[in-house]
Amino acid sequence: MSSTAPAAFVSFRLSIRWLPEEASEPTHTIVLTGVRRGIFLDVRFFKGTKELDWAFAGYRTTDPNNPNVIKFRHDIDSRTLESVEDSGTNTTLPDGTTLEIGEMIDPRTGKITPFEEIWRDREEGDPGSVLFIRNVSGTIWQARVGRWQMGLGRRRDGVFWAWQAERDHESKWKIKHSTEGVATDEVVWLPESGKIKEWLEGSTVMWLGDEWIVLERGLGV
Repeated sequence: MSSTAPAAFVSFRLSIRWLPEEASEPTHTIVLTGVRRGIFLDVRFFKGTKELDWAFAGYRTTDPNNPNVIKFRHDIDSRTLESVEDSGTNTTLPDGTTLEIGEMIDPRTGKITPFEEIWRDREEGDPGSVLFIRNVSGTIWQARVGRWQMGLGRRRDGVFWAWQAERDHESKWKIKHSTEGVATDEVVWLPESGKIKEWLEGSTVMWLGDEWIVLERGLGV
């Protein structure tokens, strides 16, 4: 555990259980979350087919009446064009993982179903590695936390795309998983913090020929 307050979290899902079935983990699921603003990107790829299971981004908040209840607002969602809000109740387990319980639509049946998910959270203490942005139209979101970076969005023709990337031991970004049609050699990585001093949190900046809102970045960078 870090001695300083984390700047962000990288969360890896270890399993999901649709009650009353047994738990399993059919996906590579990673969530990047900013600590102060609660911005998050959640991207999930199936392990077998490598197809996108689900990707969404938005804001998470804690229920003021119950700190164990976490609410999620999906501002963009690969499964729907509608606004989505859901919630889960978190419990820290003895091994340090988090049990999340709640109800949501099982995509296999289309019905609301109780679920249990196990998560492992990794704290990121380096504020210089934390950056969350979206374009002004809200159709593209991109984030970097530590050695992980993700992007997702919806094209004008309605096709949804997403990718997960990791920085290797040579400090080079490598795409781990992506939707079909994403040209991995054409993905533009977020600029290093030292090169974007003018990207103040809450400001609108020009990047890649588009206007972007700086949703959250590490303090002091």
